[in-house]
Amino acid sequence: MTGSLITKKKIAKVFKKLVSDSGFEKVTIAKIMQESNMRRQTFYDYFQDKYELADWIFQQEAIEKIEDNLAYEGWQVIVENLFVYFEENQLFYRKILLFEGQNSFQEYYTQHLEVLISQVLVIKDQSSGEMKKSDRLFLEEFYANAFVSLTTKWIIEGCKVDAHRFSEQMKFAFLIGFEEK
Repeated sequence: MTGSLITKKKIAKVFKKLVSDSGFEKVTIAKIMQESNMRRQTFYDYFQDKYELADWIFQQEAIEKIEDNLAYEGWQVIVENLFVYFEENQLFYRKILLFEGQNSFQEYYTQHLEVLISQVLVIKDQSSGEMKKSDRLFLEEFYANAFVSLTTKWIIEGCKVDAHRFSEQMKFAFLIGFEEK
């Protein structure tokens, strides 16, 4: 691991703790760097602001579970791993989701889910070969937005259903939607 990645991860770890404890809006760059025992300028060597840091954390931790595994894991396993990740980090994501401001988490999450859903639809279409591109794009957007909406609700409500069960429910909804008519 390079020094810059180690530094980014240290900053991210402190940021996640502060957000979980205080909420996104109360966390400042000064607090992050004071808790990290680093100079304030070091933050700006890696991130423009806390929004970019929050996006980097999502990219590094959650998106890794989607895009890095697409080539060798089935989509069902990826979905389950993603919900386990969210459950383990629910306090952080709850605070991020409750913050209504620029660079929304939902927007980033939706974009990355469309990639996963596209893969599922491509596999489905290989068997039938009948799906129009416009229909596939509509389904990618529809399912990604439904997925994000339900995930957001699940996290904000405290992950009352465990990640494995919630994952099963989401996979069931996808499978029902993809059944042949």
